[in-house]
Amino acid sequence: MNLQDLVRERVVGNIKTGKKNERGIPEKLPYFHVEEDKGTSSEIVDIFKQLYPGKPTKLKIRFTSESPFTFRFKRYVNGKIACIGNGTKAITVGKDAKNNNTQIEVECNDECEHRLSGKCKLKGSLKFVLEGINAGGVWNLSTSGGNSLSNIASEIYKYKKAGMSIVDVPFELTLTEQQSLAYGTYYSVDLHRTDIKPQLVEDATSKLSQTNMQEKKQLAEAINKENEKSTKKDTKKSTTEGETDNKVIDMTEKKELSKQKEDYSNYMVAKKFLPTLVNGQKFDKIVFEDFNGQNIEYILHPNASQEILQYGEGTLIEIEKAKVEANMNILCKYKIKQIIKPDGTISELKEAV
Repeated sequence: MNLQDLVRERVVGNIKTGKKNERGIPEKLPYFHVEEDKGTSSEIVDIFKQLYPGKPTKLKIRFTSESPFTFRFKRYVNGKIACIGNGTKAITVGKDAKNNNTQIEVECNDECEHRLSGKCKLKGSLKFVLEGINAGGVWNLSTSGGNSLSNIASEIYKYKKAGMSIVDVPFELTLTEQQSLAYGTYYSVDLHRTDIKPQLVEDATSKLSQTNMQEKKQLAEAINKENEKSTKKDTKKSTTEGETDNKVIDMTEKKELSKQKEDYSNYMVAKKFLPTLVNGQKFDKIVFEDFNGQNIEYILHPNASQEILQYGEGTLIEIEKAKVEANMNILCKYKIKQIIKPDGTISELKEAV
């Protein structure tokens, strides 16, 4: 065994995204929170609040290890850890030959009853130092949210895959509000490296320049051919400067019009409106017919425009934003394109978001 295998960085404080309320029930917070606990002293709490007063949603951090994010499946009973696993094997409490409590090893897989019931969850632990605080150790952020776990892991993996170090380079942790039809409001943790800005590489810039020049050359050739045809047909064999300008404009307009053919794949016609329940809450389900004659069901997000409910069946919309959640299509943003009036006539185009 090597000496570095025994080294463990000291955790000086726990940064949280939730806390227990007055009744002892855990609740999510829209900001990063530090409070005194077994691993966080009152002195550390004061130092954090001096650097981040109020309700911070962004933290400037740096990593001291190339592997700062670890995962474990954990199950708690009465606030105490009862089982911890790595997805293959787990350590839990069992009975020995004398019927005394002891640690035993069990399988850890997707078929575990506790995983299936939601009592055992995948939890991630992110360790880092906060810029501006020298505390002689690292801070720990624990999270079990699926989006947060994916966001953090994806950002770290991106640089590992590229062979780039993440040690002692600036990152930013952010906590942002998200809306879920099934779970309501929740807060997602994101991780972003701040010293790398998006930019075009030289090859891409060169190719873009070459493409633009090629398009200009093709347009000029097309204009010249058009002018030559016009000159041959013109019995007066003369073309004024104004006429030439008109031909140039006409060719440009034709090219632009060919690019502007509208895509109707996101156009839908409302056929039925059916109230539905999701997790005990009432929502509006709308059955649409697309331009292929297929019926598609969408649930109208409560934060989306509710205007479509006023116009009813026959309303034509263009979907601008939708998502799939818990195997349901969610309509988040749209434009109203046509409305059927009470007399059966079609209204002028109208937009709504």
